[in-house]
Amino acid sequence: MEEEQKEEKQKRSRWSVFLAFLVLFFLLLALGAGVFLVSQRTTFFGRAYTPQTSGRVSFDNSYVFASPLVARADGKERIRLTIFILDNQGRGISGKPVSLGQNENLEIVATQPETDNLGRAIFDLSADRAGDYLIEARVDNQLLSQRVRVGFH
Repeated sequence: MEEEQKEEKQKRSRWSVFLAFLVLFFLLLALGAGVFLVSQRTTFFGRAYTPQTSGRVSFDNSYVFASPLVARADGKERIRLTIFILDNQGRGISGKPVSLGQNENLEIVATQPETDNLGRAIFDLSADRAGDYLIEARVDNQLLSQRVRVGFH
């Protein structure tokens, strides 16, 4: 009987030592992984990028956006025109002057005629005369592929 108790204690002791080594192994593994992650440049949520101050404009990738598309022709209500000048990878190009085609029936206010860090230029349009207008934007003396139609009624 006493012999069985000794043997049982030895089994428990071996099992306890085994579990202690197993826990120590996983702690060391976790510590090693933590040190590796801290010492490496790791990104989990996204990357910031430096805006392009120069680059090749993609005339097919750049676009024109108007909001709203229709306004009253009272000379007061405005349509905000936003133009995004982008490169082939969809990144905005800053510092590009943008111009719109002229129309004697439209009042065009160049709110931000040069692109910002997002490649965005902003214009406000109003009109005293009712009509639909096709708006074209130019950058580097070339027309963008996209145009937008706005209406004043």
